[in-house]
Amino acid sequence: MANQLDDYWIEYIESNGTYIKMKKSQSEGFQQEDFQELQVKMIQSNYIPRLVPMTFEDVNNEVSVYYKIEGLRGLRSISKERPPSMQEYYSLFINLVQALQDSNNTMLNDNHFVLNEENIYIGKGYHDVYLMYVPIKQNNSRISVNESLKKLLLNMASEVRGLNGTQFKMILNYLKDPGFSLRGIKQLLSKLQDKQQEEMPVNRSQSEDDSNQEEYKIKKVRSLPPLSSKIKLYSILFGFLAIAVIWKFYTDSPSTVMLITSIILSLLVIAAVVVYWFIWRPGVEPIITEKEVKVKSKQFKQPVQSKTEENTETDHFGLGTEEQDGYQFTEADYNLPQREIAMSTETAVENKVRVDQPQNPTYDETMLLDASEMIPQANKPKVQNFLITNRDGSEERIELNSDNFIIGRAEKGTDFVENGVGVSRMHVEFIRLSDTYGLKDLGAKNGTYVNQEKVIPYKIHELEDEDDIQIGKTVYTYRVVYE
Repeated sequence: MANQLDDYWIEYIESNGTYIKMKKSQSEGFQQEDFQELQVKMIQSNYIPRLVPMTFEDVNNEVSVYYKIEGLRGLRSISKERPPSMQEYYSLFINLVQALQDSNNTMLNDNHFVLNEENIYIGKGYHDVYLMYVPIKQNNSRISVNESLKKLLLNMASEVRGLNGTQFKMILNYLKDPGFSLRGIKQLLSKLQDKQQEEMPVNRSQSEDDSNQEEYKIKKVRSLPPLSSKIKLYSILFGFLAIAVIWKFYTDSPSTVMLITSIILSLLVIAAVVVYWFIWRPGVEPIITEKEVKVKSKQFKQPVQSKTEENTETDHFGLGTEEQDGYQFTEADYNLPQREIAMSTETAVENKVRVDQPQNPTYDETMLLDASEMIPQANKPKVQNFLITNRDGSEERIELNSDNFIIGRAEKGTDFVENGVGVSRMHVEFIRLSDTYGLKDLGAKNGTYVNQEKVIPYKIHELEDEDDIQIGKTVYTYRVVYE
């Protein structure tokens, strides 16, 4: 099977494993001068985490690139088969962004990574992500890495099981922020992941097999990039040389004191080599990976709070809370990405005020807020979201009263049964986005139309007051009323 990747030609090959073969065109391979020589050498001589393994084949002065994808599956196929949970969605993009950031350690250019659902690969779980890299001098990608990542974040959100509308709204706000950066989106996703994980730990038993009572949590692991075989060999030789010199002094003047000293110094040399391999290297930043760890199943109970604690409770950003979506959020949370979060402290303007967070082991960073945001807000107006349709001359009102509201003709699995002509069993889902709702077509045969324009299936379309929504032959009017 052959296809195109940007302007290049790729095909899938089964020969002693599963590979993707990439050429310049269907009939022509690359030339040596087409490649970034330094990047090719780095890829060939180093193991690079989260990078699909690559080899280069030169036949008659035409070079083909082979990507080994054996044991990996494409992100699109996995998400269709088993849509990710919110925790898996966060974990996927945290590791993906980490891969882009780590590329600087190996002299790679993040704009040369392939960021589309077809060519991102998954190993043991959504946290185990692998990216394809194209070490070509001329980058044929039409859009930047930031724009590719934004598009991927939105596309994957439509696949998420139990999408938290409020948290997705925060992500959506940051995607629109002109100050969008890889560091910023990773910071935000990590905060949202920690917040949700504290409220409800990842429990694979509930989503895959109700009879299995084992629980899994995502654990972040910091480790140094792997050393090349050449550096490993040099460090071992240096260690042997240092130990040989130490024992040479002992043989020149043997004594009990020298024996003990030689043993201690030898152990220190061995420890120094181990530290250099696994713990610390000068000028090298550790990489952060995530893995699932098994924990014993246990009952989670809500702590009982006194009235005094309830009245003085603050959220993890240091503001009064408002309960929504099973967790406590604030109006400040909705606009979090629009302000400068902790990663932007060095560029903050002078009229910002620092507000320290409460003591919490998970959230130990400092937020920057406008002084006006420190003032307690007045009671927010009550918001009502509903649909209106006319049936036989009378008006019918349908309240949107849950985070995920599904309309279709099936009696099971829907929140409202619509028996009109052209309606699918699971036709459309309304997803809460803070005060308003978004609409997601669930692959309906006849599609869904907003203001007479067909929406893209499985993508979230943000609704506005008085939008007309056509489901089959039935037309609804979406309303937002503030009281």
